[in-house]
Amino acid sequence: MDIENMRAFITVAEHKSISLAAKELLQLQSNMTAKIKKIESEFNTELFYRKPRGMELNEKGKKLYAQFKKIVLLWEETRSLMSEESLSLKLGLMVSKNPANFDDTMEVLYEKYENLMVSIKTGSTPKIEEELVNGMIDIGFLVGKTDVKSLHYKKYGTEKLVLIGKSLDKPLDEILKNDNLIISSENCYYKKIFDLLLEDRQVIRSDFVQIAALESMIKMCQLGMGVTLIPESDTAALGVRNYKVIDHSYCEIEKFICYRKNHKITGIEQQLMNMIVDVSGRGDTFDSIPE
Repeated sequence: MDIENMRAFITVAEHKSISLAAKELLQLQSNMTAKIKKIESEFNTELFYRKPRGMELNEKGKKLYAQFKKIVLLWEETRSLMSEESLSLKLGLMVSKNPANFDDTMEVLYEKYENLMVSIKTGSTPKIEEELVNGMIDIGFLVGKTDVKSLHYKKYGTEKLVLIGKSLDKPLDEILKNDNLIISSENCYYKKIFDLLLEDRQVIRSDFVQIAALESMIKMCQLGMGVTLIPESDTAALGVRNYKVIDHSYCEIEKFICYRKNHKITGIEQQLMNMIVDVSGRGDTFDSIPE
């Protein structure tokens, strides 16, 4: 069984669409269809429910998906061990949000590869995208995106933003009008969310308070000096008990793994991305671009 056929199967399963999978892997739709048919022929069974608006794994397909995921990950580990690729990672992370289980993932990789070299830059979404375009980093983990043409984005999860502060029992309109709105910088993605909420509520504000250090920002909000937005999944780790859920689509944001379209993914990068996606709760495998 060809590894690339396995990747094709995994991608179709994730997107529930042959056309979207073909676009993801930069292949013709007819080639993707042929690969799926070849796999089904190999196992002498259908692996998808065909629907007018897409495809969905059946029970046998789900079993095969889980096995293919393990095989592809093992192949990437083998590629790293046997190749002469540089065991290095140049990563970009958000100032206020790391991928779930990032530290544990790095610990596993360090134990597996003694010579692993890692450099990490932090910043806002636009800053990380800029670093990627300029070749300063190779893989970025983003909250939101600005759709830079030379970059490839892969969604790997979602986050729900909540408002934190001291007096949150007031209506949202009153908070947006009167409280200090705290952000990390003018370019941070959460500032964009504040702008959208202000526009939606027809509130005109430009007097944002900038506090770069996350710990200081949280402390100021808890003391009642203003409000800010953070992912709900981070509240417990940051010691935040009092927060306000905002029932608005603007506060449902997507997380992306990002890299240059002309960047050849290495085996070690592939392993990192697969492990990050696994712990995000989706259980997907991040498929590499064709070699």
